[in-house]
Amino acid sequence: MAMLGSAEGRRVHESPRDRDPRVAAAGQPVPPAAAGIGMTGSAGQALAGTKIVVISSEQPGRRMAGPAIRAVNLARELLAVGALVTLAVPQRPDTDLGVPVTAFGRPSAPGMRRLAAGADVVFTQPQRVDVARGLHSAAARIIYDLYVPAYVEYPASLMAEGLPRRTRARLVERNQREYATAIECGDAFVVASQGQKDFVLGALGQAGRLRSPPSPHAEAHPRVVVVPFGLPAGPPPDPGSPPIRGRLVPPDSVVALWAGGVWNWFDPVTVVRGLAAARLRNPRLRLVFLGAGHPSSAFQGQSAAADALASPEVARAVDDGSVVFAADWVPYEERGGYLADADMAVCAHYDSPETRMSFRTRFLDHMWAGLPTITTEGGVLSDRMCADGAALCVPARDAAAWSAALLELGGDVELRHAMGRRSRQLADHYRWSEVARPLAAVIDDIRRGEVGPRRRPGVATTAAYLAVAIENRLR
Repeated sequence: MAMLGSAEGRRVHESPRDRDPRVAAAGQPVPPAAAGIGMTGSAGQALAGTKIVVISSEQPGRRMAGPAIRAVNLARELLAVGALVTLAVPQRPDTDLGVPVTAFGRPSAPGMRRLAAGADVVFTQPQRVDVARGLHSAAARIIYDLYVPAYVEYPASLMAEGLPRRTRARLVERNQREYATAIECGDAFVVASQGQKDFVLGALGQAGRLRSPPSPHAEAHPRVVVVPFGLPAGPPPDPGSPPIRGRLVPPDSVVALWAGGVWNWFDPVTVVRGLAAARLRNPRLRLVFLGAGHPSSAFQGQSAAADALASPEVARAVDDGSVVFAADWVPYEERGGYLADADMAVCAHYDSPETRMSFRTRFLDHMWAGLPTITTEGGVLSDRMCADGAALCVPARDAAAWSAALLELGGDVELRHAMGRRSRQLADHYRWSEVARPLAAVIDDIRRGEVGPRRRPGVATTAAYLAVAIENRLR
């Protein structure tokens, strides 16, 4: 399943019919430099001959989460404009990904140096500092994908893990050093929303990297471009037989779908409480979770989320059949069938820095399937969907508001259809072929030499990071 999140302050959006058709996924106009980079058709060789390595630190395959999905799809789009693309992954995938693949095994500085040696550009999420030193020692320019706001997400992922205070502090420090090294050394940066871009520009300014703009009216190097998460070009495929109704829930159920994982920053219990109250008036309402785990065994444990799902309230709801878990993780190519078999989608989160900075990619799947959504207010996508009439937003931790929203949407078929149509309209702004244009443009700039001086993690920076990492292992 595609999943990850986003947030920034609420803003007023124009209606879809009034919006420029070239508006990109995060509600931002396609930059002029990007507008000329065609991703398909006759202009489809804009990056012909450019050697690009796209690194996916998470394993892609039949079951994959957001970072792997993003790496695979952006690699395909770069391949479509003539680039010589290699997708570098930890292990050989269990399915054809539609792009040349190489496996790098356990990340190491020498391995990454070899991987980047023949490339013009490497596109990657932040790496361990010692690994990043290897990447930056090669000739390739490095573009960091910062769409996952690790600086707030990782501390949240360690909530309630039962770790000693010092251990947790050092783990967070290690993660922050990785992010800081990316900021210090990256040749360009990619984010998912304008809010994330503003944050990264602030970080670059603090790092002293915005001192020499190429001209008074040009954006300073290094470039930061908005490349949101994307969607397939067509609608979800017909699943044939319904995967939810008649199998997981009674055929006459009104299905609310939680279409993704449950991490520590999510609040499923409030949804369950709202559902329990709503079912007193509409017993046909059911809540189905598509995934409660993560496809990668290496992913950090999410004990706060696990504890929430093991609570007595959730257990009672599972026992009476009002809450159902579809599987540990639905395969990526099968998710469309589950989305198509639902009446609405739901997602609840807390009012937190993670919410304001993240980009909840599961909402794009809701748009793809034309599902109306109920969600907590405060995220960049949730706020846009609510402003455009594709979602109902409720306050954080408000079970009564969830009950009211579930009753309103669950009892009004016409409202669901109207909101679903608006959801599909939004999906048109988030196609992979469109959202990848700014990435192709910034790679074209780099290829033509429009980039600042090369940087590399220093010996002292790497040694300080390794000292923290070694302490983590010893504990």
